[in-house]
Amino acid sequence: MRELVFDITDEHDGKQAYHYLRYCCNFSYALIVKMRHTKNSLLLDGVPIRTIDRIKAGAVLKAYIPEGESYFAPNPDLEITTLFEDEDIVVFDKPVNMPVHPSKNHQTDTVANYCAARYGNAKFHVVGRLDMDTSGIIVIGRHSHAAAVLTKNGGEKEYIAIVEGVLEKPAGIIDAPIDDSDPALHKSFIAETGYPSVTEYEAIGTNGVLTAVRVRPKTGRTHQIRVHFAYIGHPLCGDELYGGSLEHIKRQALHRGRMKFEHPVTGEMLEFESELPEDMKKLMEEIMK
Repeated sequence: MRELVFDITDEHDGKQAYHYLRYCCNFSYALIVKMRHTKNSLLLDGVPIRTIDRIKAGAVLKAYIPEGESYFAPNPDLEITTLFEDEDIVVFDKPVNMPVHPSKNHQTDTVANYCAARYGNAKFHVVGRLDMDTSGIIVIGRHSHAAAVLTKNGGEKEYIAIVEGVLEKPAGIIDAPIDDSDPALHKSFIAETGYPSVTEYEAIGTNGVLTAVRVRPKTGRTHQIRVHFAYIGHPLCGDELYGGSLEHIKRQALHRGRMKFEHPVTGEMLEFESELPEDMKKLMEEIMK
């Protein structure tokens, strides 16, 4: 159980613990409700209090984050590079061909199975999930509060993609709503009924057949980058689901190479980079000749 400590300043004197946690510390409503039903989850100067009780300047408030258990099968044989780790978050460099969560065809070869082996049955929370065949940086909240703050604040994500053809505009914004409401299709699509979706891009090289692109999604829809580039007639290489060819690479050529965000507890600005995996690196060398 994670302990978070807050020194109450004059500006928060007399506030209800609920309002302080909810609006000053970014605790989610669901987490506060869970804390209400967890004995001694809030201590003010060592004395248990309720979320409706008032805090006072000069006091020390300790909040204990109650967590559920994870029931994923541990697999100690998996390997994932760790870029950062502390009590609140873990940042991994996810390899190609590794799903985040188990499914019918992937029971024990996922990020979840790796975390179960590394952290036991502690529940973990993925922030900004990556598809199985997309490589790069992925952030895990080690408790629900960290995950909620990261999800709310977003941060910056930058991808490298390799698309088919030569882009008519070397830089631009794709603004087209995406609908993922039909799970039977296992794919997303452009539709007026979809959610607002915006992708900013910049071409960084082309050989006349393929184009390497730096991509910064401004929203986080399912398969957003893949859907948007297919929509403008330039599907990602290797992305059969959205019309790409397997001639040059055997999976969608998409890599999350950079992330920048505030630490959910300390507020420190963190930035991480990940090198291209070998299959995309080889394609990049051909494009940039």
